[in-house]
Amino acid sequence: MIPAAARGTTTVSARAVARIAQQAATETPNAVGTVRGTATVRGQRAEVSVRLGLPWPADLGRRAGEVQRHVASRTGELTGLSVRVARLRVVRLQRPTGATVVFGTTAPAAEGRVPRRWWSARPTPVVVAALLGAAAAGLLTADMASVHLFGNAPAAWRTALVDRLTGTSPAAGSVTAAATAMIVAGLWLLLLACTPGLRKRYVVAGFGAGRSIALDRAAVASVVRDRVLDTDGVDSVRVRVGRRRVRVRADLAFGDRAAAREQAGAAARAALADCRLNRPLRVGLRLRTTSTWDPTPPAPEPVPAGGAERKESP
Repeated sequence: MIPAAARGTTTVSARAVARIAQQAATETPNAVGTVRGTATVRGQRAEVSVRLGLPWPADLGRRAGEVQRHVASRTGELTGLSVRVARLRVVRLQRPTGATVVFGTTAPAAEGRVPRRWWSARPTPVVVAALLGAAAAGLLTADMASVHLFGNAPAAWRTALVDRLTGTSPAAGSVTAAATAMIVAGLWLLLLACTPGLRKRYVVAGFGAGRSIALDRAAVASVVRDRVLDTDGVDSVRVRVGRRRVRVRADLAFGDRAAAREQAGAAARAALADCRLNRPLRVGLRLRTTSTWDPTPPAPEPVPAGGAERKESP
């Protein structure tokens, strides 16, 4: 019998784990639209992030939690890895067709400290800075190794650079410009390291730092827009979601303006409450009447006796 140490090992790539996680997310009835996933594999552990849409209206926190649990268990079952779904990003909300979604009011249970926002890994500036530093260090190391190990003459660019630096005064304009550029680049990198970078995503409250769910601004705007459109007399709605405030612009076609304003504001605040964001947003509402606005609402159509209209036979 071949010993266990000589049988070899099976390695599952991060790309394969991401594809399996995407497929697992589509198996749930909660996922709508196109699903995208990324994964990072470290030994026997994998961390998965999923990007998808959810049906609306619904309890977003509960449904997103169900997707996270299914993706983690299903991906772990198929890959044999210990899988943790660290992030789930909701990019769109879609009303179901031909089905009714019951909205629940049960909030997800809190699991530790809730993150204020998602942080970006800043891959582009990190890669650019690392490549520039590695290229400069590699050229210098290769030239020094050529001189000390093989007895070759120093490269012309290095001797020219040393001669120029030796004969240049510290107060020269070129030295000042180079020092200023280095300081600006360093401050820029520090700023990127100290700022989140993902300001267009809002974290859903009730999930810990190790397992978080975020809504895009577009998804929050669609929730508010749908709720305000349900107000009697409102004809069109435009929503703009900022960092701390949601601006709603609505057009009123008929009905009392004061009552419609109160109802639309309450609908917008209720929609934000349903999103369960960890940082509450203020609502700014502007309601204007259309050119054909009628202050009296249309009278309801009379319902014939018997509950249905009957056609007389010829």
